Amino acid sequence: MSNSYVDGKVREAILAAKGSRMNAQKLLMAWAVEDPDLLRGIAQPFLKAIAAAAIERAGRPASSRPAARLAAAGGAGGGRPSASGLSRDALENLLNQLGREPDEQQAPQRIAPAGKSAGPGAAKGATIHDAPAGGPNHEKAMMAIAKAFVAKKVR
Repeated sequence: MSNSYVDGKVREAILAAKGSRMNAQKLLMAWAVEDPDLLRGIAQPFLKAIAAAAIERAGRPASSRPAARLAAAGGAGGGRPSASGLSRDALENLLNQLGREPDEQQAPQRIAPAGKSAGPGAAKGATIHDAPAGGPNHEKAMMAIAKAFVAKKVR
């Protein structure tokens, strides 16, 4: 796919969005879902990085994989479909399974009981993930970060 096709669609999206970059981006994403050539043309320059990230993620040991990011994604969510047409839960499930072997189990999760708080600032019924115990390298890294923060604050 030529860059002129993608560039033309980008210009068309910007014009349709009356100069709003955010609206143009949403419009372009919606078009890309319907037009495989546009999607391929947009993704082509980033394909090497996407493939490298997928390989890196698949090569990590299971214990270092990040847990689901429901709290960061804006709470429990679930019902509202995203720009891709998937609900937040379905998208989160799909993202959590990327790079895993088919027989590999998902990280253990528990739902906070309705009567008990999951912690300060946590939403009612939020998913709670048990954090793995930090080792000596983690402790050293945290100390280095704290020292750098204090040193920056003093300056």
